[in-house]
Order: sequence, then C-alpha cells, then structure tokens
Amino acid sequence: MQLLANTTSPYVRIARISLIEKGLNIVPTLVDAWADDPRLLQANAASRVPTLILEDGTALTESLLIVQWLEQTRTLPVYESLIGSDPEGVLSRAGVALGVIDAAVHTIITRKVTAPVLFDETPVGLRRRRTMVEGMQRLEAIAAQGLMAADGFPRLDAIAAVTAIDYLDFRFAGEPWVPSLTHLEAVSLGLRNRRSFAETMPYTPG
Repeated sequence: MQLLANTTSPYVRIARISLIEKGLNIVPTLVDAWADDPRLLQANAASRVPTLILEDGTALTESLLIVQWLEQTRTLPVYESLIGSDPEGVLSRAGVALGVIDAAVHTIITRKVTAPVLFDETPVGLRRRRTMVEGMQRLEAIAAQGLMAADGFPRLDAIAAVTAIDYLDFRFAGEPWVPSLTHLEAVSLGLRNRRSFAETMPYTPG
C-alpha cells in the first residue's frame, strides 16, 4: 500500500495515526498537492491528501473514509476499534474537533491567495476564527470531564482533538485569540509518547 501525504495536513495526520494504531506502518509518500503532483492526480481527481492506494490499486480518499475502511477491515478481537463502545459519543466529539480543523485549514488556504490582514478580519475570517475558538472551548470542557482519556487505546475523538490542538499550535501559535486549553493539552501530552502521535507531528520540511 502507498499513502500519498504531506507533512502538515491535519487530515493526513488523522489517517496516519489511525493506520498506525491499526497496525499498518506505511511510510508516507510525500507529494505536493498544490503543484498537482501527477502521482496524486492519477489517484485522486481532487488532488487532495491523504490518498491511500491499496495493494490492488484502489484509491481511498478523505481521512474519515480511510478510518471507516480500517474499522471494517481490521476488526476486533485482533485490532482495537477507533470508535469504541460509545460510537455516538466518540463521533459527536470527533465532529467538534473536525469543525475546528476545517476552519483552521480553510483559513490557512485562503491566506495563501490573499493575506492574513486582508482575510482574517473579514466576516468569513472572523466566523472561522469563532468556529476555532468555540470548538476548542467545547473540546476543553469535554477533556475536563475525562471523556477523552489520555491512557489506553486512543479513539477517533482523541485523535481528532489532539490533531486539532497541535495544528492550531503549529499554525496559530502566539495569536491572542487562541484560548487556554489546559485539559486538552494534558490529553495531547498524554498521547504524544505513542508512536502514532510522535511520528506524525506537523512540520515544515527544511
């Protein structure tokens, strides 16, 4: 199998963490989605990462579809579930984190074609910022209740929440509007020693 990816996408990170936790240690093939890398375009008409190419050549796109495939093909009792015994709760909490991720990614993408000072204070930019702030505050409250345990096997809610907070720290560090996230940071630190989280931290290639 081949995973077409980059080193910064939170969607790639969700897929990579999930793959590793399900026992698939696939070294990512780095591609430039912005340059319409022909390898990526051939597998994915949308030219988006992550794209997972299976052994038979089938291409799976979108991080949550890759997670769904993993849940259906690598099942209990051999492999732990990424959804667990509380699917409604896990998916609901993961949805909050994905809303944060979407707002953050769309902000960064729009900045690439305008400028932060031109976009961030527009109605759309402010709405995306509000989504990030309110979403992270809700995740912080969830983490304070101990609903995303930092010990044991990570479920999709913890994977998405940690991916969200680490991506905000990567892209928006020092911004005055980023809320204090003490409990969520504790969840992130608790999982950071796991290979799946340690090896997938976002970075810009030097």
